[in-house]
Amino acid sequence: MKSSDLSHPDRLRILLAGIRKTGITVMYQDTDLTCHLVANAPDHWPPVDEILKHCDDVLFGPEFAERVTFAKRKVLDTGEPTKIEASIQDEGVKHWYALNLEPDHNAEGVVTGLFTTAIDIDDVKYREQVLKTLLRELSHRSKNLLAIIQAIAAQTARSSTSLNGFLVAFRGRIQSLSRSQDLVTASDWRGAGFRELVEGQIGIYAASAHKQITIAGTDPHLFPNTALHLGLALHELVVNAASRGGLADPDGDIRISAQIETSDSGEHMLDIRWEEAFAENGHSHWDGGGFGSVVLERIVPQALSAKAEYGSHPGQVSYRIVIPPSQYSEE
Repeated sequence: MKSSDLSHPDRLRILLAGIRKTGITVMYQDTDLTCHLVANAPDHWPPVDEILKHCDDVLFGPEFAERVTFAKRKVLDTGEPTKIEASIQDEGVKHWYALNLEPDHNAEGVVTGLFTTAIDIDDVKYREQVLKTLLRELSHRSKNLLAIIQAIAAQTARSSTSLNGFLVAFRGRIQSLSRSQDLVTASDWRGAGFRELVEGQIGIYAASAHKQITIAGTDPHLFPNTALHLGLALHELVVNAASRGGLADPDGDIRISAQIETSDSGEHMLDIRWEEAFAENGHSHWDGGGFGSVVLERIVPQALSAKAEYGSHPGQVSYRIVIPPSQYSEE
């Protein structure tokens, strides 16, 4: 059977059947914007009888009705099709539609009505909203990252005695930050596991010294800000251990642990410890202070609302930081 053999009602029936379950609604209005047809309307739309009586006013409500009506009148006046986006409220929930407005011409080319196809774009709007949220989050985190880099640059400059010394120290700290950032980014900005963060920071400086390093205890999930700052603290500890501490001594020993402890107020605090032992060589980790001790004792604890204790003596180094539950997850 050819399409030309079908009656008009049959063709209309087949057309309407074809658009079912497609998320496309078809409407037809005359030049007075009186609605004569509503086909394939979703369940959350007003009843068809109400739409036929009041059309745009009952369908789009005060937020979009005037704008949609203006666009339709322009199509009727100019004979030029257009597109517009509008939402329909359903018990406080917005459902978004792309409206394609097409003029209906008679045989003489006179506009006699208006076709509207409404296409459900809720998924598109949702993705747009997710993208906007991600971009805002990216902007926020980028600013935080830049602030950390500025602080690293300024503090490293204060504690450096030469340009070359500054470049070496600054480059190492930026690389440390980059490794932590890679972990955070790979997790879709959710953060990083404690163990993977530790292994990432010690990997370059202790690749052949795994027998000297023990990682024990629980493996909490660190939120992004926690991962970045704790990574800096670990970097300072491992760099100095490699230069004149537990990793510089073949018989040196380093134990890194994480435990969940309950505070007096009932909060589950994350207790992280670095305990390092090596042959006495007359040097503590940081003679006279410097950026390393500033990172451990001031910058990282302040950034994480944590409490920290650092001890450096010939043959022994210890660091403890107690992090509140707002900065990590036990999962």
